[in-house]
Amino acid sequence: MGWWQRFKSNGGDRRGVRSLASAWQAFLIGIAMLLLPACGLSPAASRATPTATPRPSPTRPAATPAPEAGALPQGRFAVGFVSEPSAGIVMEVPAFEIRDHRLRVYAAFAHRGERSRSFYAPLEPGRSAELRVGSRSLEPAAMSENFEEDICPEYPPSRRICLWIVGAVERGWFEFELPENASPPFVFRFPNFGRAELHPEKPLSGEVWDLPPGPFPQGEWTFEGSPAFRHLSVGVDLIFRRIQVDGRRMQVDLELRKPKGLLVFGSLPGPGELGAVDAAGHQRFPIQFPEDLKEMLPPGDTTRLSVTLVYSAPAVAGPIVFRLEGWPLVRFDPARKELVEVDWDGRAFVLAPTPTPSPARIARQEIEALIETMAEALRQRDPEVFLASFDPKAEADREGIRAVVSGGGWPLQDLRLEVTGGDFDPEEARDVSLELSVGLEGFPSEERWHYPAEADFRKIDGVWRVTRWSWGMTPPWARLPGRSWTSEHFTLIGPENLQGETAQAVLGELEEAYRDLSARLPREAIRPRYLALYAPDRQTFEALTGKNPRLTLGAAFYRTVPVIADEEVVGFQTSEVMLALNAEGVKSYRAADPIGGRAAVLRHELVHVILAPWTRPWTPGWLVEGAAMTYAGQPYWRELKEEIRGLESMTYTTEFGHIGDIFGTATARQYALASAMAEFVRERYGDAAFLALYRAYAEVPVETVEKHLPSIGLGTLLQASMQGIAQEVTPDLMRKHLGVDPAAFETAFLEWWKSKR
Repeated sequence: MGWWQRFKSNGGDRRGVRSLASAWQAFLIGIAMLLLPACGLSPAASRATPTATPRPSPTRPAATPAPEAGALPQGRFAVGFVSEPSAGIVMEVPAFEIRDHRLRVYAAFAHRGERSRSFYAPLEPGRSAELRVGSRSLEPAAMSENFEEDICPEYPPSRRICLWIVGAVERGWFEFELPENASPPFVFRFPNFGRAELHPEKPLSGEVWDLPPGPFPQGEWTFEGSPAFRHLSVGVDLIFRRIQVDGRRMQVDLELRKPKGLLVFGSLPGPGELGAVDAAGHQRFPIQFPEDLKEMLPPGDTTRLSVTLVYSAPAVAGPIVFRLEGWPLVRFDPARKELVEVDWDGRAFVLAPTPTPSPARIARQEIEALIETMAEALRQRDPEVFLASFDPKAEADREGIRAVVSGGGWPLQDLRLEVTGGDFDPEEARDVSLELSVGLEGFPSEERWHYPAEADFRKIDGVWRVTRWSWGMTPPWARLPGRSWTSEHFTLIGPENLQGETAQAVLGELEEAYRDLSARLPREAIRPRYLALYAPDRQTFEALTGKNPRLTLGAAFYRTVPVIADEEVVGFQTSEVMLALNAEGVKSYRAADPIGGRAAVLRHELVHVILAPWTRPWTPGWLVEGAAMTYAGQPYWRELKEEIRGLESMTYTTEFGHIGDIFGTATARQYALASAMAEFVRERYGDAAFLALYRAYAEVPVETVEKHLPSIGLGTLLQASMQGIAQEVTPDLMRKHLGVDPAAFETAFLEWWKSKR
């Protein structure tokens, strides 16, 4: 049976479509999103270079003497004021201090902004702060050095526009001379940031600023397999390769990556604008960077570009957060030696520069904890515990879920249920993507079967509940519950009532076919173990495969998935390989029937799964089905009696079973023709040439596949894409491996066919 027919007609193969499409989804969406800057929707703003300003050293409070009657209280007092955000910045006043008739207000300004939003604005603390004492308004008599000028981190030097990084903090103090008759409370005011009332009631112990102790560690951190941080709307990645810190500077080695052929309209921020915020909240920008790289984008068709940035060394120990407009926030923790993407919840973090999760991230973490509880129920095969997480009114097929969770008697192991995506809000999460993955006893640990699901969650009385659940692809053990039998190279799953004698006979036929095919097919394509399903009746076979059980005697399954190396798709491979037998269907044939007998059908499907590593959705159907027919010893082609007038569509088509007018809609004759074409190639050019041609379709370059993938939709568009790949590559592959072009091949085949009639 044709790969594409299996691909379209059963859930396992439909997952292959999704996997192939999703591997390129970011690339295709990226191209669409890149049109936005051309329309002026996201222009890049100018930047300015930061001015280095020294931080005030924290001072310890002196002993507070007992005040005389009517005298001002002396000492340091807690305030705990945090303003409402003003254009993305908050002001915090944690404490104030009274010494004699001087009052010092400790203040900090922090950029709280959103993770994908930049904010440009200076602050003018030297001209804006004031203290209200009764009806009088006082200006500062002194201030920390960094507050003497506008707080304006500038980059580059030629521009006077201030750039604040999310998480950046400017800490300092303002000091006021109090009148002789001053009495509390006092009010500290700063335009756009509200009023902090100062009551000398709650003494502050310890330091004003809760800074991490000790200097930033010196050393070198390399990141092999570092995650790629993707631009939020463009398919361009930042990858951290190395961070090196000594006593004077911090060097960051980056790799910039974009998909080949990706066009970016407009400009992206330059590397000198990759800001860093240390654990003290101090923000800094590179003091050295490639001057010739004006935009954060590889030129021309370059897909990778290495960039080295040099910063002044971090001031204190603790994590560093990197930020470049359009990319996510990246947190480097030297203690854990890790780089991770982070969120903030929008609150001030002047005294707590380590980020706290956003409400969406908190919701996701809580749902992931719930999913882990459900995963444990899966591992324990306990459907009722699994369903205990569901709301009583949830939209779900509870019987189907029970069938999945029970395991169906299959030798499942290492079950995992994981969240892979979705929209998360504090009280609700919709369209959450999940994936159940399992291993099978006796199979390699890295070989796993994957089954997607989708669910909605809602917080009800403070507890997350599942309100909707649906399987994207129902695991086969829910369709075929039973037990397993094993032989040297096969695991056979059949119903509980399958006679042991029958199970052993099927395994014997599979092992005999395995021995024969191992001697005729390349060893590198053959796996040490295969999974076979024994569908006892037509209804079960149809549920497993989606195929008409009156027209189909067996089916092979395998998924084509992308191979990712260094965050790029570099090829494709086959996974989740199995075959299914329509046991009721084959009983209609003699056991020795070379076409429909059980042994013949098993051998045919076994050829498919053996050659699965070399089979792609763009491999022409005549090669796929012809290989199965000829190596299974099914001489079906000899039944062809009609005159064959043309082969063009047959030579190129990937949609086997719907060829068109060659034989009308008689699919059986198409199989016969495929068998004849395969026999012709093996006889005329040899087995090695036939298998080399077959394998060549698995080696089609990624760039060729990428060129044909549709930007939207699946179904018909994806089928046309696979057909387009086959039409493009077949002429060259035939010339290389057979020494003829398609036209000459078709002519030679027709002459051969006439000689055989």
